Amino acid sequence: MSAYAETILATVLKEAIERIAKKIAAGKKLSDSEVVILLLDQMNRRMEERFNALENNFNSRLDSLRDYVDTRFNDLEKNFNTRLDALKDYVDGRLSEMSRRIDDLSKTLNARIDDINKNLSARIEDLSANIRVLTAEVSSIKSDVIKILKEGR
Repeated sequence: MSAYAETILATVLKEAIERIAKKIAAGKKLSDSEVVILLLDQMNRRMEERFNALENNFNSRLDSLRDYVDTRFNDLEKNFNTRLDALKDYVDGRLSEMSRRIDDLSKTLNARIDDINKNLSARIEDLSANIRVLTAEVSSIKSDVIKILKEGR
């Protein structure tokens, strides 16, 4: 039944009930159809009350379910955020540890490179000294050879 038809039926029923109420107030006897109309009105009121109670119960349960879902969602969100924060702290800790290890390795490598450079510098100086000595010796031998050659002529 459409809402428009229900409105018309409710209005007609209301007017009939008002006429019957006036008749009862005047002390007149009711016809069978008027008694049926009163019964229909009572049935309609009881049905409305039951529908309203059902709607209230439904709304109450729906609100309760909404609250439950909100609570569960908030709990899950808190749990997720807590676990996410813990994971962030874990990753930050691991990255800090890795950074510290890289710094330590860098210091170790720099120290080794410095040692290699010192040793290499010392060896280069030794080689330079040896080359100077050899150059002096070769120069001396050359001078001696030149002298011998000049004498032999």
